[in-house]
Amino acid sequence: MNTMMDVEKYIKAHMFGNPTINPDDKHEFLGNFRDRVALALTVGQVQNGLPVALVQKTIQALPTGHLYINGRLGPTMQKQLLRMALAADYPFTLVTQSGVRVHSETAQPQDMAVVIADTKGPLKKRITLN
Repeated sequence: MNTMMDVEKYIKAHMFGNPTINPDDKHEFLGNFRDRVALALTVGQVQNGLPVALVQKTIQALPTGHLYINGRLGPTMQKQLLRMALAADYPFTLVTQSGVRVHSETAQPQDMAVVIADTKGPLKKRITLN
């Protein structure tokens, strides 16, 4: 009888895929948890020009971080972000999978454009950019 309960529990838990912790955070922040994110900019926020100084200061302030770039951004913006990451020798990932706050083939204003998150764990304190 105990085995039957375990099987039922397993089936219910995995019926819709493997359970995840805070899936909404991961969908919103290009695969990252909210408490690890130091900087998150939407496409709408960077459409009139990428705030280069803000991204560079965040990269400098978070040496254990990782830069996540929406793979559906235009090539000009992608190139600018990639150059910044390469110049700073900063790890980066182009995120192109569906379901990560990406609603269509092209980047929409509400989609995340760039996220800088700590790979070591939650941020211990707020990052202040002067």
